[in-house]
Amino acid sequence: MSLRGATAPRHSIWLPPARFAPFAVSFLALFTTPSARAHDPFEALHTAVVRPDRLDLIITMAQSTALKLIDPTAKIPSLTLENLAAHRPSLLREAARLFIITSVRTPLSSRTATIELTDENDVIFRVTYPRPAPGKLYFSASYLRRLGDGYGGILEVNDAANKNLGWEQLLWARPNFEVTFPSPSP
Repeated sequence: MSLRGATAPRHSIWLPPARFAPFAVSFLALFTTPSARAHDPFEALHTAVVRPDRLDLIITMAQSTALKLIDPTAKIPSLTLENLAAHRPSLLREAARLFIITSVRTPLSSRTATIELTDENDVIFRVTYPRPAPGKLYFSASYLRRLGDGYGGILEVNDAANKNLGWEQLLWARPNFEVTFPSPSP
């Protein structure tokens, strides 16, 4: 199902009896707020920003998902501030492999990558690429295919002025998205 705002299908919503309304509101808030969704191990948030000198890609995912990428056999119980330094090299290698980004049919290579743990124990990957050329900008969340069925997340692409260039719900079976990056104004 696509989450494309106005084009999303309209569904009727079941309303609980009045005596359950306070519980239903709490339940809905839990599953519709951005901070709650960041903890979902099957859903990641992706933001790409095209700046004057580079493209920044920020990926926030549940710790369990990041660990699955670097430790598929689940030998690492969790990431903590104490053991993050030991796992940082593996996470940084993974950061460069999360997405394949192509600008006008030319693959972009990552320049830098950083990782951090959030207060909620999610993992944030920040990956910097060269600035894309005007034209077709293609994103492929290659890590979703490695994770398998059920994994996905929203990718939002903006320019430096925070103008939205497009967004899409990426899924493990449909991990690709293309936007047109405009030529700079004269």
